[in-house]
Amino acid sequence: MENENKILIMLIGKTHSGKTTLANEIKSKIKDILIIETDPIATFMKKQFPVLRKNDDQEHSGASNNISLKFRIFTMFVEFALSFGNPIVLSNSNLWVKGRMIISDLCKKFKYKLIGVYFDLPEELLIERSQRANRPTNVLRISKDFKDLIINQRSRVQPPNSSEFEEFFTIKSEEDVRGVK
Repeated sequence: MENENKILIMLIGKTHSGKTTLANEIKSKIKDILIIETDPIATFMKKQFPVLRKNDDQEHSGASNNISLKFRIFTMFVEFALSFGNPIVLSNSNLWVKGRMIISDLCKKFKYKLIGVYFDLPEELLIERSQRANRPTNVLRISKDFKDLIINQRSRVQPPNSSEFEEFFTIKSEEDVRGVK
C-alpha cells in the first residue's frame, strides 16, 4: 500500500495548547514521520532578519491577505517533505485559513490525506500552562511573553471547519487527546 503513509496531520491551536506534545506522541507511534513547525523558522528570522518584525508576522496571521516570509519558508519545507511520501505532522498554530488552504492544495498535489486536529481549549488553561512552562521566548517576535501571545491570538484565530479536511477532530479538554491517538 504505497499511499498508506501519505498522511499529513495538521495540528491547529493557540500556543501552549498541546500541539507539540501530541506531535511527539504521534512520532513515537508512527515510523519515519516528519514533524514540521515554525518555531525554528521564527528563531532564524529573528536572528538573521531583525528588521522584519510586526508587519511581517501579521501578514500570515489573518490580519492581512498577504503571505509572510516565515510562511513562505514554512510552505517550502512542507512541499519538500511531501515530495518524499513520508507521513507528516504540522505542529505550528495553523490558525490562518488561507494558510490551511495552501497546505490543503499541496496535499492534493502530492495525493496526501489531510487530517485536522483543532485544539479548542479554554484560554485560561493556556495562560496557566504558559506561566508554568519553561519554554524559551526567543521564538517570539512581537509578543513580550506567551501570555501576551495568547491574548494577541484572540483576534487572529480563524477556527477550522471540518470540511477543510478528510478527517477532523476537536480537542476541547485534555481528556479528548486520548480519542485522537
